[in-house]
Amino acid sequence: MNSYAARLLYFLLVLISVDFSLNAQTISGTVKNAKTGEAMPFANVFVNNTTIGSTTDVNGKYLITGNLPRNIELVASFVGYKTETKSFSLSATNKVDFKLDPLESILTEVELKTRRDKKWERDLRRFKDVFLAVPDDPFASQLEIKNPWVLDFETVKESGPNYVHATAQEPLQLVNDALGYDVTYYLKDYRFYNNRSSYVGFVFFDPKDISDSTKLAITKANQETSYVGSIRHLLKAILLAKSANENFEIFQLLPSDMLRKRTNVYIEEIDKSIKRVNPDSILRMPLKNGNYRVYWPNDTEIHFRGKRWRNDYYSDVYYPVSWISAPLGYFDIDRNGIPVVPSQVVLSGYMGRQRMGRFLPHDYVPSESFEKYLAEVDISQLEYQRWNNLREKPYFSTNKPYYYPGETVWLGGQMLYQNKIMSDTLSRVLYLDLMNKDSEIIQTDAFPIKEGKISGAFILPKELKSGDYFLRSYTEWMRNFPEQDIFLLPLPVLKKEENIKAVAITNPDLFGDLTINLTDSVFFSDSFKEMEFSLSFLDETEELTDAGFVVSLTDADLVSTVSTQKTLINAMDWLDEKQTPVNLTLGDHQIEYGITIDGQFTKWNKRDPIINPITIVRDDLADYGIVETDSSGYFRATGLYFTDTATISIAAMDSKQRHYGSVMVNEKTKPFFKASFPKINYETYPRSNDELRFDISGDYVLLEEFVKEDEKIETMEDRNYGYGTPDREIGEDKLATISPEALAGYLGLKGGGKIGNYNYGFKTSNPLVIVDGAQYPFLNNETFGVLMSSFIPAELESIKVYTFNSTTFGMAGIGGVIMITTKKGKRIDPTKETAFDPAEFQQFKIRGFSRDIPFSTKMEDDEPVEMKPTLFWDANGESDKGLYTFKVKIPQVLKRVNLRVEGLTKDGLAFEKTFEMTVK
Repeated sequence: MNSYAARLLYFLLVLISVDFSLNAQTISGTVKNAKTGEAMPFANVFVNNTTIGSTTDVNGKYLITGNLPRNIELVASFVGYKTETKSFSLSATNKVDFKLDPLESILTEVELKTRRDKKWERDLRRFKDVFLAVPDDPFASQLEIKNPWVLDFETVKESGPNYVHATAQEPLQLVNDALGYDVTYYLKDYRFYNNRSSYVGFVFFDPKDISDSTKLAITKANQETSYVGSIRHLLKAILLAKSANENFEIFQLLPSDMLRKRTNVYIEEIDKSIKRVNPDSILRMPLKNGNYRVYWPNDTEIHFRGKRWRNDYYSDVYYPVSWISAPLGYFDIDRNGIPVVPSQVVLSGYMGRQRMGRFLPHDYVPSESFEKYLAEVDISQLEYQRWNNLREKPYFSTNKPYYYPGETVWLGGQMLYQNKIMSDTLSRVLYLDLMNKDSEIIQTDAFPIKEGKISGAFILPKELKSGDYFLRSYTEWMRNFPEQDIFLLPLPVLKKEENIKAVAITNPDLFGDLTINLTDSVFFSDSFKEMEFSLSFLDETEELTDAGFVVSLTDADLVSTVSTQKTLINAMDWLDEKQTPVNLTLGDHQIEYGITIDGQFTKWNKRDPIINPITIVRDDLADYGIVETDSSGYFRATGLYFTDTATISIAAMDSKQRHYGSVMVNEKTKPFFKASFPKINYETYPRSNDELRFDISGDYVLLEEFVKEDEKIETMEDRNYGYGTPDREIGEDKLATISPEALAGYLGLKGGGKIGNYNYGFKTSNPLVIVDGAQYPFLNNETFGVLMSSFIPAELESIKVYTFNSTTFGMAGIGGVIMITTKKGKRIDPTKETAFDPAEFQQFKIRGFSRDIPFSTKMEDDEPVEMKPTLFWDANGESDKGLYTFKVKIPQVLKRVNLRVEGLTKDGLAFEKTFEMTVK
């Protein structure tokens, strides 16, 4: 018999010899006042985390009898006295006496209530989320803290990270109607850090007397629901060597590979970032005190296939996923799978969701069949969840709230996604329509969506009449979903001789107790002033936290503040919509990864094939691609990237490069507007001519780069042939030692040559391969495999991979880009002039993205600064370690400015704040 089999047999024999039933025992004793020695009648004495307890009689005596666990943590408490505990193992005679010390001071209920303020309310809301239930738990509405006023919060600043600390002068009285318990919780310690939280205490469960049979059945089902898939369920199953039978799968997390991006596709991660663990290999050793020590295999990922569950981590998994780590490499559990020291087990994911609202007493005995438990997500909602996961919605703000004809409108914001893991799959093109109060479209623009960010600008027509207009913004994919997903923003346009009466600025409450501070300083020159602004972002623990945002600085005398502006805080409510539509069927509108062309091919001869290749060329081979028609002749190409208008040549070409048949390009349609006209209320007043100032972008000339003679001149290769910085790169040193198999993993190649973590779940082409500047686009699986296998890694200088920022490569780069530089390769300049002959093609004028209009700050010269409404604009502001600083030149006569900042913290909290400042 080998050593492993011997250990397993020994463990099973020990398990068989252990009585897993509770022991019928008795505990008795007294509770007295530690200072006076007097007996304390009506004191509470209970076994921690159970329904087992008693109260003392008039002589201070108590008696607890019944089926008791072997290891006891006994708690004695009385209002106004310090709670005491004693831990011991049961014996034949169990006599335990307590002496309670009175608290030196106690605040009355009235005194505690007076301490309520906004910060206390925020701390309480966060405490409930951490302590009772996560906000989306259906049990949350059935949970209540009866005496929240006993809680007191403070922000603690020590040498380490700041944290919010909570204490309670009296036990918390909880009502849990979902599980059928009244709970008394003696809070010992609660701490909330920037990215984690912890709480410990003593708890007694008092089962409710439920007479209604239907309600009783639901309560029991809720109890089983909370048990099934929990950490207790898992550890009990591991202890009994039944984890596989109980639908648990255990995976070990493999060391991260810096050159490979983790995908959100489960089947792609097996043996790459996670490796299946044989449950029998997990060592469990019995201890002398009746508990068991479990030696845990580093960090693990737990999949529980026994429940249906919406998943926001894997795109192809619909059951709970959790993560468990043991900082000590082991943890101790009792015979029911309950961790003896909870801090030895760190949970996240599904198991980390469980709060007191789903916490069951240790003496709860689960059913063996688990046939009655209720799903935590309605099965009927799963189809809705799949549909909802694909929803997106734009949000942006503009540099100021109203405009004049001929002015430039700068905008910036981000896409909101119902499921963030789908963000790299969804749209890359945003459409914007300027519409009047009659819902007529005045002009249309299109902007690229880059990594979920929106930025751009457009110029209002000079002949535009004053009135109430609005911006409508959407993606083509959004047209499959409810119309309320479309973003609408009021845009008043005034006569040039009028202005809006300013209203008082009212800043909304910031979630998570976020604090945004602003400092400014002024530097003087002969012809202008220079102001420096510094923003700092502090989280609820007063630690610096990073954020992404838009910043607008305006002259407060030229730009008035208006009421009822839309904010990102309001827009985030869209993420919490719960109403399920009747029709979950998606329409015919497809995702666009760039400018899209679709149309119809008509055959000339019956002998022409059913499926026809359509060649598409932009301008003089600036971009090209080949797509196939379907059996009806419909074709579609997406991923083109150009501004203004381009000439697109399209034809079906035979083997001799002669065209056949004819093509027709479909005209881009617009959604029909059925919503209410958005409008803001404002009053205007006439202004004098000397107050006329406008935001005019002017003409911008991009100057060519120059270098000194003694400096190295950058080549096209040095600049990645003009394609920007790659997402990841493998250098010559790494390539010298890597195998072809490992190289495929570093590149993130999925089956068929697809690049992992890019447009997963949708059909995309193989990556564009660029070798020494020469492009090899639209390769099929076989050709792509042959080309990639022809390279010996040691003979390459570098490999660069583009995924999220591959839009600049046009249609050919939709599936990502692999740029290879060889040691012996001939450098080819892809910008070399070509000789494209359009004679065989039909040509069409296609509009692309709107022209980029940068916001100029002119910090580089000493010329006087003219007055203008918008002094500074940054649509892509990002803090560095919680700080953001910028400088701007301002006119000498400037008196007042308003600075508005709006965005998201790194934790996804929305914020918006406007600062009013007087220029000294």
